[in-house]
Amino acid sequence: MGFAVGMVNYRGSTGYGREWRDRLIGDIGGPELVDVNAGLADLVASGIGDPARAVVGGWSWGGYITVMELCKHPDMWLAGVAGIPVGDYELGYEDLSPELQAYDRALLGGTPDQVPELMRDRNPIHFADDVRAPMIFLIGENDSRCPLRQAMAFVDKLRERNHPHEVVLFATGHGSNDIDEEIRQMRAILGFLERNVPGVRVP
Repeated sequence: MGFAVGMVNYRGSTGYGREWRDRLIGDIGGPELVDVNAGLADLVASGIGDPARAVVGGWSWGGYITVMELCKHPDMWLAGVAGIPVGDYELGYEDLSPELQAYDRALLGGTPDQVPELMRDRNPIHFADDVRAPMIFLIGENDSRCPLRQAMAFVDKLRERNHPHEVVLFATGHGSNDIDEEIRQMRAILGFLERNVPGVRVP
């Protein structure tokens, strides 16, 4: 038994004009979740998706959305695959380059400490104890966009309460261009899904 895969072009993505792309300014981690949840609901309503076997996954900002989904909607998902994710937005900001910090300020409407209400509600680390589904993390040890320290801070919160999770570290940065490494990561993901999602069998 395999998977039906929904690729959600949630608000904040490109391809639907400036208003769609800029919808996240001052409102990160909100509209995207609404759109992902709507995508799952549509798959279920059409008879394609099984709500009892739903898995959420993504890379980079998609990794952030994955973590947020499991924090904010823990009962919707059976498992999560978080690739190069944001786990602690405020801590991650500290480790960014000045150029990336400037981008974050434009997106958030200020530094993280200047938008405390937004950070209180949209920083995954504050909701780590609400996660119920098992997770696998794929994290670059030299990632300049989603730095290692902030991702591992979220992992450590899960580890503190013995929550089921797996971590795959790789030596490069924001992704890998090495085919062997990408195969290793895919095998890790498929193995994780086989162990956690009924009906999944990996050849």
